[in-house]
Parts: sequence; C-alpha cells; structure tokens
Amino acid sequence: MPIDTIIFDFGNVIAYFDYKIAAGRIGRTIGLNGSELMSKAMTLEFHPLLMDLESGRIDEIAFLTELKQRLQLPQPVDEIAADWADIFTANQPVHDLAHALKDHGYRLVLGSNTNAIHARQFQNQFSDLLSRFDALIMSHEVGAMKPAPLFYERCFESVKAVPGRCVFIDDMAENIEGAKATGLNALHYRDTETLKTDLARLGVVVT
Repeated sequence: MPIDTIIFDFGNVIAYFDYKIAAGRIGRTIGLNGSELMSKAMTLEFHPLLMDLESGRIDEIAFLTELKQRLQLPQPVDEIAADWADIFTANQPVHDLAHALKDHGYRLVLGSNTNAIHARQFQNQFSDLLSRFDALIMSHEVGAMKPAPLFYERCFESVKAVPGRCVFIDDMAENIEGAKATGLNALHYRDTETLKTDLARLGVVVT
C-alpha cells in the first residue's frame, strides 16, 4: 500500500535535547553543576518520577513539587519549571524534510513521549514546523508511552490513517519494534540522509 502518513518522534529526531542544560540551571541554587545534579537526582529515583509525569499518572505541579522536595531546592516551582523547559535544539535537516513531505501532500503526525512542561516549550519554539502537522500525539495526554500499543494506535487513529500506509520514525529500537507490532511501517532514525534513502525505498517522495 502506498504511504500517505509520516509519524515523527520528537526527541533526537525533530529536535535534540539535553537534560544537563536544565540540570545546570536548576542546580545552581544548591551549588551543583548539571552532571552533579543529575547524579544526585538518579539516586533519588528521578527516572520513575519522570515516567509518571510523561505517562500522565501525575501532573506537572505534583512533579515539580516532588522534585523540589527530593532535591531540597530553595527556588519556587515556577522557576524550576522555566529552567526545566528549555532544553531543545532543532535538527534542521529533519525540519526541512518534514516541510518537503508536507508540500508533497503527506499527512504529518508527531508521536512523542513527553510531558506538559516540555510540550509547551517545543510547541512554541518550533511552531513554524509543528503548525504544519495534522496531529500532535503526546504520551502525557494519551496516558501511555511508547512502546505501548495504545500510543501508536492514537497516532494513526488521530488522522484516520491505515497503519500499513503510515511510516513511524524514531531513534530508539524498542519504539521501532513497538510500532511494527501495531502494523506500522517503521524506520530507525540515525541521520537524515539515511532516513531519506529509507523513505524512498518505501515509495515516499522526499525531494
């Protein structure tokens, strides 16, 4: 079946991110650099807390309050949120590719494991590109994270697409396997030129 829908992961595909940037800002009030704060956070089970946020099990206020308490941060939660938000850098070649795909008539969907704080940031920061997307599917709103089947189903159902006519693009192998399990074509993102070649092999017009 011909491809008519392209589903992009956000992190490390549409944009690169670096938690150390946020950690450096947040940690300055307690005398820790980014690496030091991240190490401390991991000893305090930060990762499960983040997964609760990104799967929608807790909201951003609960996350920020718990983070403040665990790290014994003196600054208010709104300042923590601002420092936490701005961690993204555009992957411009993928932006150019997505614009070209839209110009060729393909439907574009964003499928991202994320949270409300980061989602607000990147929707504003990359508004020119994301305004061209037909749907934005985010884990904290779905209540499930990749590679859960429900997440992928929401992606193709959001634009009433047939799974076999979609391509899911992600930088993580486990998310690629999850996409394939729900009937989607899936490509492992490594670099944009390789992605273009892989899309062309599926019959997608990329130039």
